[in-house]
Amino acid sequence: MARRKSKNEARLLACVILIGAPIWIISTITDTIGAGTFFAAIAIVAAIVVFYFIQKRAARLAYLRTKYGDEIIVQRIMQRQFWQGQTMEQLRESLGDPPSVDNNIFKTKKREVWKYQPNGKNRYRLRVTLDNDVVVGWDQKN
Repeated sequence: MARRKSKNEARLLACVILIGAPIWIISTITDTIGAGTFFAAIAIVAAIVVFYFIQKRAARLAYLRTKYGDEIIVQRIMQRQFWQGQTMEQLRESLGDPPSVDNNIFKTKKREVWKYQPNGKNRYRLRVTLDNDVVVGWDQKN
């Protein structure tokens, strides 16, 4: 009868496979096409990826500059900041759509609490309060 593997043996086997398989694949590729060609291809792919992200950032900057016209607001949005007096649209541009929103409508105002950074079921590390679509405060937990 075959002996069952312990958890530690199974973990060791998984590590050997996860580390060994990529090394074996890279070794086979470099033996087939040559190390210089392989690393040149990796450098080209990395350059294309970097170029793509630079172009994407430049396009976003141009879009925000034409939309808002204020360089300070654009830079704060690009740095993913939020501040009092920020509009709902600027907050969405800065932090993205919130995973959860609480809505309260009073006689004279509309209050929303946008919740970001989920930390468990119905727990969030960042809550931004908006009154009439303008940021009035936030509660941030670390």
